[in-house]
Amino acid sequence: MKVVLLSEVKEMLSKLSKEQELNREQKIALEHSEKVVKLSAKKARELVEKLLEIGKIDEKKACKIADLLPKEKEEVVAIFAKETYIPSDDEIEQILEVVRQYL
Repeated sequence: MKVVLLSEVKEMLSKLSKEQELNREQKIALEHSEKVVKLSAKKARELVEKLLEIGKIDEKKACKIADLLPKEKEEVVAIFAKETYIPSDDEIEQILEVVRQYL
């Protein structure tokens, strides 16, 4: 299964909407992505690559971080809340530093 960023979804649906009529679900997804996406797909993918270099962050969590762009420690902790692995305080600070570069 390939993990797709919300910015990539926005890009794909925008392109598809120029070629054909979107169905109801696709329109809803496009509208949502247009409201919440803050980075281009290219920049978001760069952010994911940098996040993967930190500790034990997998691609799924890196994509979630790139989609949400957390600004506070608590937001990062919330992303990992249901996981068995919780990043250390140092790793959380590294995550926030990398995210700040893209804000």
